[in-house]
Amino acid sequence: MNIFDGVALVDSAGVRMRGDVSQIAQNYRPLDSITPEKLFPGHDELRPEAISTLAGTSHILHFAGKAPVTFTFGDSTVTWETAPAANEPFPLGSATYEAVKTRAGLLAATIDHPEGNANIFAVFDLARQRVVMVRTVMMKGTSTVAERTEISEAGIGGPISAPFPATAELVGKRIHWSYGDSHKFEHIYIEPELYCWHGIKGPEANMGAVEPTSVRKIDDDLYLFSWCDRAIPFNGALVIDLKGKPSSAGRLVGWDGGKNRISQVIVGATGELVNVTQY
Repeated sequence: MNIFDGVALVDSAGVRMRGDVSQIAQNYRPLDSITPEKLFPGHDELRPEAISTLAGTSHILHFAGKAPVTFTFGDSTVTWETAPAANEPFPLGSATYEAVKTRAGLLAATIDHPEGNANIFAVFDLARQRVVMVRTVMMKGTSTVAERTEISEAGIGGPISAPFPATAELVGKRIHWSYGDSHKFEHIYIEPELYCWHGIKGPEANMGAVEPTSVRKIDDDLYLFSWCDRAIPFNGALVIDLKGKPSSAGRLVGWDGGKNRISQVIVGATGELVNVTQY
């Protein structure tokens, strides 16, 4: 078993959940969907430099209503464990990870577990001893793939004392994001749980859609932004920093039908705040 086994993410109708666990999506899509690497070639051009802050550390995470989970980080791998009888979703497992700095005392880690068709994007707020995680699982059927994503939070070393609140602070903002010389997008954050994207340059130029999102506030002008795609089994998770010149860093995950497993691309971007609309 691994960290994602047995996690109940949605109700039987796939309805988004509210509360301590924020459900983003449960999507069933054809197996021949385009992978993030094929859909977003070059998106990693501005990929942030990896840091080793977590290497050699161990953190006990306290999720609400669950037994504590111990995450132990090496140079490039992380292991987790807890009492299986007390917490079935978190018995024992290991995966590769990569961490990047966001702000002082804050870092983001991507934990990739292709053997379990699962991926975590976690923001560690070491200054305030708390973590917020976006967890995506790809579940293969006979001819479809189900993408399931949830957001959960935990305290480090004890119960969380300052939760990561859902926020509408992005609403009304129009930002042009550049992922490098060959990829540019326009994002318009129209509601707390909806945004519109429009391809300006790159393979998705002149394309666009409105997609469901979930946004958590990490700090002043710093947000965890996660979204799913209505057309393919996909989840994106980014840390968006609007202090000074806008920037973002995170990961995109989808399904690789050729390799028959989850697929990941780590990305970074710089932005330009075009305008703000008061709705």
